[in-house]
Amino acid sequence: FGVDSLTGNWDYRESALFGYAAGRVIESFYRFNLEPSDKVVAQFHEWMTGSGLLYLKSAKVPVATVFTTHATVIGRCIAGNYLPLYDGILNYNADEMARRFNVVARHSLEKKAAQNSDIFTTVSDITAQECRQFLGRAVDVVTPNGFEPSFTPATDEEYEQQRDAARARLVEVASAMSGEEIPENAVLVGIGGRYEWKNKGIDVFIDALDKLNRSDFKGKSVHAFIMIPSGHNGPDKQLLAKLSGSGSNYVTRTSHYLMDPEYDNVTRRLNELGLNNSVSDKVKVYFVPSYLNGNDGIFNMPYYDMLAGVDLTIFASYYEPWGYTPLESVAYGVPTVTTTLAGFGMWVAKQAEHKGVDIVRRDDYNTREVVLQITDILKHYMDMNAEEYAEARKGAMEISNTALWKRLFKEYKQAYEEAIDNSVSRTNRVLIDGGDRSEQINFVRQQLTSNRPSWHRLMVEKGIPARLKALEELSRNLWWCWTVAARDLFES
Repeated sequence: FGVDSLTGNWDYRESALFGYAAGRVIESFYRFNLEPSDKVVAQFHEWMTGSGLLYLKSAKVPVATVFTTHATVIGRCIAGNYLPLYDGILNYNADEMARRFNVVARHSLEKKAAQNSDIFTTVSDITAQECRQFLGRAVDVVTPNGFEPSFTPATDEEYEQQRDAARARLVEVASAMSGEEIPENAVLVGIGGRYEWKNKGIDVFIDALDKLNRSDFKGKSVHAFIMIPSGHNGPDKQLLAKLSGSGSNYVTRTSHYLMDPEYDNVTRRLNELGLNNSVSDKVKVYFVPSYLNGNDGIFNMPYYDMLAGVDLTIFASYYEPWGYTPLESVAYGVPTVTTTLAGFGMWVAKQAEHKGVDIVRRDDYNTREVVLQITDILKHYMDMNAEEYAEARKGAMEISNTALWKRLFKEYKQAYEEAIDNSVSRTNRVLIDGGDRSEQINFVRQQLTSNRPSWHRLMVEKGIPARLKALEELSRNLWWCWTVAARDLFES
């Protein structure tokens, strides 16, 4: 397929091996467990699985393929290296940029997988522009990411209980870290996600907090939690002691010991701006560099539980093909901020109502404007009364209900149906429906010469006694492969 993998390091090779193995498994499953009449689609996500898609095509397995990229390799590199991605997108040569950023192997596999799939999809309109420019193929279907609500509270009462418990824990830790009593009407603000300084908008979030802190705004105080995992050496022991009631008058801005605080972007920027959680500060900032899995040592609450306790989340992303963090936020009834450069932000903007979701306009050069917009949004929430905030929470919930998987999966179904049609054409097949069964015929192109065989189609019906029908069903479950008793059963 012309994949240029010579420069691929182990992280590339491991992914290529995984994708290839997955392709072999799909081939095996198709050949041994399915009927020729079955309509089969294999879904491949991201460049890491692309080798599996290419393997199926090379092995001529009659399986329709869908390739979905959630972010392009080149787009992420350009954005992550502080180059203007959007205004100049048509001027970038993807192959040249791949060499510049030493991602030739990844980009090449992504590009070939996209070009050789029966259907090519991505998660948002904004990433579709990247695909067209960087991968040499326009996407066939945009498949937005949905939300699965099975782990969110089932009733309003459960939401309130979870919110109250989370808020109490956040306030308790904030009080211990700052050495101050947190007012009951304090506004708790949060940001979470991967530690991508510019792409995730961490930089403008902190700058907006500083802008608010220096303003003449009076009223409620703001307590901001930066829940961004980073390298650390465990929870702050003096903070732990204080939380347990045995510590001295100790204050800190970071909940865990950072491995390299002098090189940490968050810490450096907070120091530059003088956001030191002084007594006179309107805004207090708390950096939580641990994964919030319920066992971090300080909060000991999963991220989702803590999320329910904040009043507002801010995800002012510069590069965000979709944006699960704001979607997760509204699913917990927490108003959020997203941008016009986030797939989720673009999707929300198309909805008739999006109260509870503020969409900040962002481009390559308007960082200062973004900071001012976020500052104004913070002031707006600080100024809200209980009734107005309840309306914002209700609006956030309504948006999350619109974004459930059961509503958005229709785009995937469309992609799968189109992939099957394209696969039939690609493999020179035809599917014939007859009554309650489907029959697949393989066309054999042949020249009418005497030295060629004459092909005839023979239909053979299998017959399995009724007593063994259950055994046939069991044979399609791979469980028997590693279960000795099952092997004995088959032998008998």
